[in-house]
Amino acid sequence: MGDRNDEAFGYAEFGKWYDDHRVATLEPALDRAMDALQHELDDSLSDRDLARIRSVSGRVKSKRRTWRKVNQQRYREQLVTVDDIPQIIDDLVGIRLTCTNLRDLEMVQAALENLPSHASKKRPLSLDPASERDYVDAPKESGYRGWHVNLGVALEGSPVTIELQVRTLLQDSWGELTHEDTYSKAGELPPLVEVLSARMADLLATLDDIAEDLRNELDRIDEAIVAETAPVIDTDVNESGVEPGVDALTSGPGADAVDLVVERWRSLDRPLELSSLAWALQNEFGAEVSDDWFGFRTFKRFLTYAVPDGEITGGPQAYLLPADGSVEVSQTPDDTAESSSEAADGVIPDEAQELRRIDRGFPLIETDQWHRIYEQLAEAWRRHGGGPSSTRMLNQITRSARDRAGAMGEPLSRRHLDHVAKTVFAAADAETPLTADEIGDVFVTAVLQRMAELRIVNAGNAARRTAIARWLLG
Repeated sequence: MGDRNDEAFGYAEFGKWYDDHRVATLEPALDRAMDALQHELDDSLSDRDLARIRSVSGRVKSKRRTWRKVNQQRYREQLVTVDDIPQIIDDLVGIRLTCTNLRDLEMVQAALENLPSHASKKRPLSLDPASERDYVDAPKESGYRGWHVNLGVALEGSPVTIELQVRTLLQDSWGELTHEDTYSKAGELPPLVEVLSARMADLLATLDDIAEDLRNELDRIDEAIVAETAPVIDTDVNESGVEPGVDALTSGPGADAVDLVVERWRSLDRPLELSSLAWALQNEFGAEVSDDWFGFRTFKRFLTYAVPDGEITGGPQAYLLPADGSVEVSQTPDDTAESSSEAADGVIPDEAQELRRIDRGFPLIETDQWHRIYEQLAEAWRRHGGGPSSTRMLNQITRSARDRAGAMGEPLSRRHLDHVAKTVFAAADAETPLTADEIGDVFVTAVLQRMAELRIVNAGNAARRTAIARWLLG
């Protein structure tokens, strides 16, 4: 494609092209992309997770701003005719998704990572991994933070590129407060504005970290609520020999709650986290239901009476298994040495993909990243020292590990660090810091146990368990 000279096309020709292209292509593409994106999120996320997405909005870039961008030097040299514009400028259509905090941002990333690379009638939305721009771990000099990636939406003819921006509430607030989007990227900001904007961005990033700490503590409380078990005592039965809560399930809100739980259980196509089910009940019947869970005192006892045939996994992150059983991914014989070598070469095992489908927080990363997570956590734990396990201690260690990795030029996701640290803290004594190798061993044991509980891999399938361990350890 040759260089564009000043006579290639003027504003009049551009304006006619823009008006026609907007009506014929850009606006229909935006409508279809918004619908397809919402469908993907609805299909991938629980009601509880969807509630943490605060807004999804879209726009077609205005004629004035498109013309201004067309005339930036880096684009002028590539544009020969107006028909080249959609191939060169990839944000003519944009969608912005705002979520509560950093973990929710990464939750959205996880929900979209299985989008196909090419759109089709069956899957009208695609994702271009090469277009990903992570300004969360590597902010712009201005202080801007967010995650960008290009989506493609299938229309008649060529697919249309959609720029997706995902931000936390605080990241979005920074953009609004600084009017970042109103500046031409080719323009120069006054030095004082640049300094103040960057300082404000850093302060808001610190608040995002605090919000993440708060989210961790609230999640711990939620898990404690659903994991709580009350001892059976004499007062737990009435004169008829029936637990007091049973009467509450025959009519009124208690009966409606049972119907909701039974319907959810029978429709499950994957294990459901108990905290999500408890949230759904609180959302439907009011937060006060958790005071005594319809007379049963604990959520697990209520759930046991509501679905007596239901199977609940153990551990702090418990799940209700589907009514018809969960299909095991690994039914292969105990001689699949090839699978073990593939895992060592960096191929993510199918079992990990299945666990991610159930738990959106489970990282799908390469083996060398697992190693770096273990090493950074071990060093942060050593510096912090041992002590009673607490959310505060976990947050301090994961923040320290993340900051140290970033300073070394090898940033790590705090969500990934949190996941490993939380798993290890639940399984090991936090009083004595562990080495990187010990952290890896504890984590692998916990992951394999969880996969067995969720019926993802048979506890006796040594070959597949070895393949998974080699992916996690190398």
